[in-house]
Amino acid sequence: MPEPSSNAHIRRDPAPVLQHLINSRLLVHEHRVLCYGCGQGVDVDWLRLRRYDVRGFDPHPPFGYAELPAGPYDVVLLDYVLTRLKTPEARRATVRKAFAQVKPGGRFVVTSRSALREAGIEAPALNAFFRELLDGCEAAEMEVLPPDFQDRSAAAVVRKAGIYKPAWPYQWVDGRGEFEDLCARLLREPVVALDVETTLEDPRVLCTIQLAVPGHTWIVDALAFADLAPIKAVLESDRVEKVIHNAAFEEQMFAKHHIRIVKVHDTLVSSRKKHKKNVAGGHKLGEVCERELGLYLDKALQMSDWTVRPLSPEQLDYAAIDAEVLVLLHRVLNPPKAPETLELF
Repeated sequence: MPEPSSNAHIRRDPAPVLQHLINSRLLVHEHRVLCYGCGQGVDVDWLRLRRYDVRGFDPHPPFGYAELPAGPYDVVLLDYVLTRLKTPEARRATVRKAFAQVKPGGRFVVTSRSALREAGIEAPALNAFFRELLDGCEAAEMEVLPPDFQDRSAAAVVRKAGIYKPAWPYQWVDGRGEFEDLCARLLREPVVALDVETTLEDPRVLCTIQLAVPGHTWIVDALAFADLAPIKAVLESDRVEKVIHNAAFEEQMFAKHHIRIVKVHDTLVSSRKKHKKNVAGGHKLGEVCERELGLYLDKALQMSDWTVRPLSPEQLDYAAIDAEVLVLLHRVLNPPKAPETLELF
């Protein structure tokens, strides 16, 4: 038997939480969005008019959204559904079903008028209300937004657990001697993964250089050195294969330091060749990792300030992961050739 629709009472206006999510950049145009329990689709229509990639689901067939679209989603919205569910068990069951559509690292947003009626306006009580509601969900963190008294509702933004963390140890390199030793070691490696972080404004400035081999990653502080001469021999070596995603960007950044990159395996190019047009999603690094490795990356820190020292632990993890997964992608997108068979005569 289908769940009762949250929007059996006709709602004309979009949920106010949508504008908050957009202003906070928790909802951007690159996200896939699902409105779970969307009723007649007020929120769906509002987001579509603003060119967001959004789908709706509501089990009440007359509303026209009775088929649940395939996930997972970057953002799942559960707006005003709880009022129509009369028992705590029914509410938690619906929340778990909606939460299951969120991809690891994605956001689940629940807006409820019941919260203010039952818990009141005090922050501890609202936190307890939403935590009980999310019982059984793998939540990494939760933010309860200030109550909207005009809308008579409260909302919680929950981040789903399960994003990829560095599996290998990594090392920060900001001394000339250790930088030279590292580059001498990498010259003996057959394959080295390469990624960089830069300033966001043009002209771009190289801030960090991430280098990885199976089992270990190094994060080089590019701002600590007057020149990058030690890495020139590695990047220009035709014996060391460099694994890069969208190599044109790295080539542009190192060209400013008069360094070429040769013998490149570009995982962006490999992904496009492998799938051509017959693939769901695109070819950004996070999308390729989801498709090829089943790993979910948190790309929120891509836009952070990489000039500040020291970098935060979260920034260091982010930088290390982008190089580490390139080693894993290289194995998938460039598998070793099968041995040739010999015919005996």
